[in-house]
Amino acid sequence: MIPMRAPLALASLIFGLVPGAVWAGDSVCWIRGGVLMVPAVAAGVNGVFILDTGAAQSQIDATQASEADITADHATGDVRLAGMVFRGLPMQVLELDARTRGFVTPISGVLGSDLLAGLVLDVQPNPCRLHLSRPSRVRGLGSTIRLPLELRADVPYIRAGVSDGTRSEAGVFRVDTGGTVAVSLASAAPLKASDGRLRALAIGGTLFENVSAGPAPDPAEGALGRIGEPIWSRFRMRLDYAARTLTLSPP
Repeated sequence: MIPMRAPLALASLIFGLVPGAVWAGDSVCWIRGGVLMVPAVAAGVNGVFILDTGAAQSQIDATQASEADITADHATGDVRLAGMVFRGLPMQVLELDARTRGFVTPISGVLGSDLLAGLVLDVQPNPCRLHLSRPSRVRGLGSTIRLPLELRADVPYIRAGVSDGTRSEAGVFRVDTGGTVAVSLASAAPLKASDGRLRALAIGGTLFENVSAGPAPDPAEGALGRIGEPIWSRFRMRLDYAARTLTLSPP
């Protein structure tokens, strides 16, 4: 369980010490409820955010936005994450209760791939640490799986295969660190999850058996679905938006 006040105090401490223009930065993170969470400040809203690579646009929770005197349905402001400052990011302001009510810690919003475009994101799952860097400042990383990324509106996709035990399909899946199940299937995907499970998922020659599954929360733009944080948290993960590669290594 994340203490409710600790992330806010920690975020304030980190952001009070870091200059506004840096090339790379680190942050604590948490993997809770099947999603990746980070301390951040967005348009003056200071708290814990879901870091969701599957989101095309960042969002602020309307209730917490109102406490920061943001009343419109959109806001443009600076975002502070992992010691880096992102100037003038447009964000949606909307009620996130349907997505976040199951979390013990209040969620201030969702930070998406619009924030990460052109950067390199490294996530170590245990203990959870996040590193953001410009491409020229990338740290070395051993590789177990290395795959090409397809970017659609800055959102990353990879090719993978799935099976429900009767039928197998290969196609494009969204890389979704905000996804609570291993595989979310688009409604058009010709496979069916049985009792919330799929028989297998294959990524880059690595097989995952009997994985959690559910419906994709929205149309997946011609993709078979999304691959969520329960898979990514098994690895040290690097999403290189600049080089368009996904690298997975032992944690």
